[in-house]
Amino acid sequence: MKHSDLGKTKRSRLIRRYLLDAVRTDNQQIVPNGQEIFKVSRQTIHAHLSALVEMGYLVARGNTKARTYGLGEKRSHIQQFPLENLRESDVYYQDFSYIFKGLPAHIEDICHYGFTEMLNNAIDHSGGETVYITAQRDENFIEISILDDGEGIFNHIARVMNLSDPRESILELSKGKLTTDPDNHTGQGIFFTSRAFDSFYIYGSDLIFSHDEGTDDYLLHIEKEQEGTLVFMKIAMNSPRTLGEVFDAFTGTEDEDYAFNTTVVPVKLVLYEGEKLVSRSQAKRILNRVEKFNTVLLNFEDVDSIGQAFADEVFRVFARRNPHISIQPINTSASIDRVIHAAKNNPD
Repeated sequence: MKHSDLGKTKRSRLIRRYLLDAVRTDNQQIVPNGQEIFKVSRQTIHAHLSALVEMGYLVARGNTKARTYGLGEKRSHIQQFPLENLRESDVYYQDFSYIFKGLPAHIEDICHYGFTEMLNNAIDHSGGETVYITAQRDENFIEISILDDGEGIFNHIARVMNLSDPRESILELSKGKLTTDPDNHTGQGIFFTSRAFDSFYIYGSDLIFSHDEGTDDYLLHIEKEQEGTLVFMKIAMNSPRTLGEVFDAFTGTEDEDYAFNTTVVPVKLVLYEGEKLVSRSQAKRILNRVEKFNTVLLNFEDVDSIGQAFADEVFRVFARRNPHISIQPINTSASIDRVIHAAKNNPD
C-alpha cells in the first residue's frame, strides 16, 4: 500500500491500515475498536474512514448513524513470507484473495493462475529464504509482483541446464516446456502466464525477460543488477482475454489430448550485441528442445537477414531429420524468404 495514498504521518497510516483490515475481515465494531486501539475520538476514526472513501479504498453505504463500509476499487497488500514449507494456494486464499474479489471471473482466473504459478516457482526453484509479494488494484489495472532472494532464475536455469550464457535461459523460457525439475513440473507456467497478462516481466541479475500484449518476447539489459528474481504481471480490468483462449492457441485437438504442442520461438533472442544470424550453432540454439512440440513457429520479427548455413541447418537438415515436426517461419522479409526457399530446395 503506497504511503502517499494512506496519509502523511506514520500514525495516520497505521490507523488507516487497521481500518482497511477491519473492513476486509468484516469487523462489526470497527469504530469503537479503532478508538480503543489508537486512543482517539470517534470523530477521528470517522475522518479517516471518510478519507479512505474519498481515495477509493472504501465505499460507504447507508446514512450516517447506520453507515457500513465495504472495500472500494482501490486495494493493495504487501506481505513477506519465509519460503520454507510455504504453500502458494494458502497465500492466495488467506492473504490476497480480497484483492481479486469481485473481479470479472475470467480476470480473476488469470490472476489466480499467474499468482500461484509464479509463487510456486519461487518456492520450488529459487533456492531463497524469503519472498515478498505485492498485489494492487484500481479502477483500471491489477498488478502483481513476486520477489524472492534466491539465486536468480536466469543463472539457475543456465547452471542446471548447462547453458553457456544466462541469456540463453531467456530463449529457452520463451519456448515453454522448460523446467529444471521435470519430475514435478511441466515447464508451462511462465509460457502461459506471460501470454495471459497484458504485461509480464522477469528481472534477474542484469537481464529482463518481457512479454507484452501484441508483441513477442524480448531480452533487455539493465545496468543495476536485480538480486534474486522479480516477476511483475499486469492486466487491465476490461481485458477480454481468457485463460481458455490462451491455452487453446498452443494446445492440440481432442484427438491430441489437448497437449501443449505448439510454440512460438522469437528468433531475435538468439542475437546478442551486433551479431548476425549466420551460423549453424545459432540454429542449433534455436532448435534446442523443439522436439517437444509438433508445431514450431519461428518468428523472424526484427530480424533483417539470415545466412545460408543457419537456414540450411533449420529448414533442410533438421526438417529432414524430424519430418513429424512442422517448422513454420512467420514475419519474414522477402530476403529471408529467398534464403529459406533455397535451403529447402537444396538437394545436398
